[in-house]
Amino acid sequence: MDKYTFISEMTKALVWPAALIVVLLLLRKPLILLIPFMRKLKFKELEMEFSEQVQALKSEAQLDETSGIDTPAMNILSFSTRAAVLEAWMELESVAASLAASFWSTSSTSPFKNYAKLGHYLHQNGVLNEAQLKSFDKLRKLRNQLVHTEEVELTENDAKAYIMIASSLVNQIKAH
Repeated sequence: MDKYTFISEMTKALVWPAALIVVLLLLRKPLILLIPFMRKLKFKELEMEFSEQVQALKSEAQLDETSGIDTPAMNILSFSTRAAVLEAWMELESVAASLAASFWSTSSTSPFKNYAKLGHYLHQNGVLNEAQLKSFDKLRKLRNQLVHTEEVELTENDAKAYIMIASSLVNQIKAH
C-alpha cells in the first residue's frame, strides 16, 4: 500500500466521525436547550424523573404532609394531577408577579408573567432567600417540563408535593 492509498483510506474512515463531531459542535446550543423537555434523563447511573425531583425539592423545603392547604389546586387534584400542578404554578406566578409589579408602582402584572427571571428579581429585592429562589426556579422548570412533555408520569402524591411547595412559597411572598 503506497502513501496515497493510505491517505485515501484514512480519509474515508474518518469523514463520518469528523462530520458528526462538527454537527454536534454546531448544534451544541440548540441541543442543550432541548434537555429540559426530556421526560427522562439517563446517563450511566444518573436518572432523574419528575417524581424524584419533586420529592427532593419537598425534602429540601422541609415540608410535612399537612391537610391545612386549601388552594384551588388541591381542590382539583383528584380530577387531574396535571391541572392541579398548573393551577399551583399559576397561583405562585400570579402572586410573585403582583409583588414584582408593586415595586414599580403599577398594577399591570403582564410584564412579569412568564418572565423566566421573576424569581431572581424577587431575590434581588429581598423577597426570596437563596433556598426559596432555588425552589422557585425548580418549580418553574418542573412546570415547563410538565407542559411541554406528554409522557411525564405524575402521581397524585407528586402533584400534592408540588402544590405544597408552591403554596409555601405563595405564603412566603404574601408575608413580605
